[in-house]
Amino acid sequence: MSEEVPVEAAGVELEDIVREVYRQMAQLQKEVEQRFRDIWSRLSRLSIPMTIGYFEPAFDIEDTGEELVVYMDLPGFSRDEVKIRVTEDSVEVKAEKSEERREEERSRNYIVRQRVYEGFYKRIHLPCKVRPEAARARLVNGVLEIHIPKSGAKREVEISVE
Repeated sequence: MSEEVPVEAAGVELEDIVREVYRQMAQLQKEVEQRFRDIWSRLSRLSIPMTIGYFEPAFDIEDTGEELVVYMDLPGFSRDEVKIRVTEDSVEVKAEKSEERREEERSRNYIVRQRVYEGFYKRIHLPCKVRPEAARARLVNGVLEIHIPKSGAKREVEISVE
């Protein structure tokens, strides 16, 4: 049976290992995405209307102390095409191209077509309870910002035995 060597004892920092694994995973993701773009580009030349349905957008969550701010990339969508639902512990965002836009895209003669999604959908579980009734959002340059005040109420309380 082999003995495990602690990472630090091997002269390698754990942080360096994690960073390298992340770098390799990011590279693999780029390669897979490029392959799919190449396939869709070739298929688009056949003039067959194709979509891949809903895409899951990238997002960040910032904790400002008083509120959570969700930033989400939604390129190419107008505010009328975005629907947001906030609960005390989650945010759901759906962006759908209008039927007029879908018809317009179907009528175009694309030579290359890589943006074949119908819309974006993402459900995010929040790290703390929030006040959904006080949430507000704005869409600027393809980035959705959702500001959600934190709830002061806690669902878990400690009680003493009488």
